[in-house]
Amino acid sequence: MKKQTQAATTRLILDGENFFGAIHDALDAVEQSEPSPNTYVRLAFWEIEHELLLVRAPEEVTLEEKLRAVADAGHRVQIIMWCPARLDIRVQKGQLSENVYNTNLATARQLGGYRGQNDSGGSIEVLMEVYNGWNGSSVHQKMVLWSLQGQLNALIGGINLAGFYWDNEAHEGRYEGGMGGVPLGDTVHDSVLQLDGPAAVVIEEEWLRRWKKRYYTTQLTGNQGAGTTPIADPTDYERQPRARVRDQPRGREDVVIATTSSESYLGRATDIQSLLVERIRRAQDYIYFEGFIFSDPTLVAELAARLRAPNPPLVIIMVPMPYEENPFPFDYLNYISFAKLALASCDAVTAKGRTVARQDCSRWKVNESLNVWSTLRSMTSTVANRWMENDSFTCQPRNGAELSCPLLQIEGFQGGVRFYSPIRRPDSRSEETAIYIHSKLALFDDDVAVVGSANFSYRSMVYDGELSAFVHGDGARRIRETLFRHYNMRTPAQWDADAVDDVGDLRVRRTGVLRLELEHFDRRIPSAKDPAYKWANHTFF
Repeated sequence: MKKQTQAATTRLILDGENFFGAIHDALDAVEQSEPSPNTYVRLAFWEIEHELLLVRAPEEVTLEEKLRAVADAGHRVQIIMWCPARLDIRVQKGQLSENVYNTNLATARQLGGYRGQNDSGGSIEVLMEVYNGWNGSSVHQKMVLWSLQGQLNALIGGINLAGFYWDNEAHEGRYEGGMGGVPLGDTVHDSVLQLDGPAAVVIEEEWLRRWKKRYYTTQLTGNQGAGTTPIADPTDYERQPRARVRDQPRGREDVVIATTSSESYLGRATDIQSLLVERIRRAQDYIYFEGFIFSDPTLVAELAARLRAPNPPLVIIMVPMPYEENPFPFDYLNYISFAKLALASCDAVTAKGRTVARQDCSRWKVNESLNVWSTLRSMTSTVANRWMENDSFTCQPRNGAELSCPLLQIEGFQGGVRFYSPIRRPDSRSEETAIYIHSKLALFDDDVAVVGSANFSYRSMVYDGELSAFVHGDGARRIRETLFRHYNMRTPAQWDADAVDDVGDLRVRRTGVLRLELEHFDRRIPSAKDPAYKWANHTFF
């Protein structure tokens, strides 16, 4: 799906404490409203913990308590959660899919079928949604919708309703969120977009498309899993309340709502990827991406092409600081992308003990084995070059021997694109606290800002179920200013000057940005580093 629409207002919300507080306030507004068919709450998440704390002070309030209070006040609450495929759970016994399944099933059993007290008419209904996409895929969208007498608001972004995402804007790491451990210190940075107007109606249309699985068979295989609230009448779907565009505040900001989906092999959607490619090609001043992974080969190739062309834009990529004990292959995949972008933009490269300047070469090329059309990568990568470990670099100096080297063996770059990581200096004696990034946010020239659930990885661009918003115009500038203030950075043009090489360059209790060097990255092939990845390849992440 790719739909042009408008929002009356857009607002960037950063980090778990603010996001969970915003949900609490939204639920509170519904709870305090008079019951009506057009006042309701709708959620859709990859993961939901029913015992999640929405607020911690002055009194703790859990998600379960607040949702039950909304139902007790006479309102309808409807929840969609991902139900991982049984085959996926069997293959990855004890891993992520099984853990998410158990969490979501516990929430479904705790909340599904709840009826409001004192015959209020309120209820909580649950769909454990089976995503009929490619093998190993998930439905990764994250939405909160609340309607007050037909006026609809939406929250979309990267944060699930789970304790992992608890952190404050200062990233003090006081809530045991994030990846934990050294150097991340229980921190996690994330982003959410709040919007209303016709754009919220478009998001609700996507939610309703998914909710339909509770009533009808929409795929060849199952639509719903254990924990789904039973229904008495399938035709009730047609009577579901739907927000109307004419009842919303007038749209002032242009927004495009886009999705990724592999549920239909004939009608598969990769609209988020296509729009990102379009923005990369059109950007003139700067391009900014932040996420825990930047590895989609299509996006990397498009950026490299821009960097090789005359007058390229400034490119800024923010990823978490690589660390030795990272259980996932993200640091490795980020290195592969860094190497390709650095080679597209650097002045010189060092490999095999030789330093060669680009201007002295007649040929300068990255060789990508089996670099086929994007949607075929998941098949070819099961056969060869599973982790892009065979991708290499070749140059031909005009007055010297050819230099050829695998990307994994490059020894250094002079100039060119850099990757960066957010850090915080807790006190004068501490090592840096690296801030884990879970956000999925991109910026282009202060013209377009992208916020949503889609990581900048192959799976999010090609086959997972994703939803992101592309905010155009002044809203994009406001989003960039809010984000940069968060990191104590000024403008894109001043970004590298504001970045530091060492945490000692930061003031105490100050957040900043660290320049990453080649030696920061983990270049061990994931399947060699961890036997758990012997079955996988780069397209799985």
